[in-house]
Amino acid sequence: MVERVTVSVLVPIYNVERYLGRCLDSIFSQTYREIQYVFVDNNSTDKSLLILEDKIRKYGISPKKYQIVRHEKNEGIAVSRNDCVDYATSDYVLFVDSDDWIEPDMVEQMVKASKNGTVDIIGCNFFQEYWNGDCLYVKEPYADNCYENMLKALDYEVSSVLWKLLIRRSLFHKVRFTPHLDIVEDYIVTIKLYHHASTFAYVTKGLYHYILYQDSTSSRRLKSIQSHIKGVIIVEDYLKQNGLYDEHVKKRLLLRKFNIKSNFLTKSLLDYKAYQETFPEALNMWREMGYSKKECVKFWLADHNMFFLLNLIQRF
Repeated sequence: MVERVTVSVLVPIYNVERYLGRCLDSIFSQTYREIQYVFVDNNSTDKSLLILEDKIRKYGISPKKYQIVRHEKNEGIAVSRNDCVDYATSDYVLFVDSDDWIEPDMVEQMVKASKNGTVDIIGCNFFQEYWNGDCLYVKEPYADNCYENMLKALDYEVSSVLWKLLIRRSLFHKVRFTPHLDIVEDYIVTIKLYHHASTFAYVTKGLYHYILYQDSTSSRRLKSIQSHIKGVIIVEDYLKQNGLYDEHVKKRLLLRKFNIKSNFLTKSLLDYKAYQETFPEALNMWREMGYSKKECVKFWLADHNMFFLLNLIQRF
């Protein structure tokens, strides 16, 4: 294919010496050549930067083709991603997490789907790989237009992450990451990008490998849930301010809200008060979400404050 469209591969880095080498091998071995690389180091304290510099030498990457930005203190992933975009110079950007990796032809396949740079956002399928060696192929149910994909992203029918999207860089003139909101930043930005974009295309192949590591402590889960609560509120306000809050959007957000609040009825995070107070407007959405009979009984009991019976069910 004629390589006229340029792509900036954006990699935020923070203490990933164990995984960074595989990531760099995958991005430096791309079959597509019109690539600029932007690395933002968030004040790593391990050997991540040394590994990066070694890989750059190994692959003979020209100084004209890459940019390394170093933070003097840990600024968080949202700030790092803003810096990645600010230093990008290409037609499109592709985010790659530094502990993940991509297929050798990912950029080529995505650029091909851009129809010579005329499409705003291009998506693909991905592999979800677990710490124990299991692997799940995720086939995304994308729509063929940005509005429908925005709707699907609202309640995670389509994964609300950036690393499986090739995105026209100019869209970020209108969209920024919220500094220090680091767990749910993808969700917020993905919704905004779909709002501002006009065209979408889909590569029906798994091109990205997303690695999930064992990290399920209650405190971390609670922090994640609290961030997602903030994220939904921010997205809801944004959609209202931009005249997008119709019945379809409201329904999708209610489904997402219930998905979040339901975490407070799990054994590891059991908190009846939090369940009642978190998004009370989404209380009955479980009836529309295809839960098992046992789960439906649990939600019904919680809705009717029958916590004694609910405690008995939670033991089994």
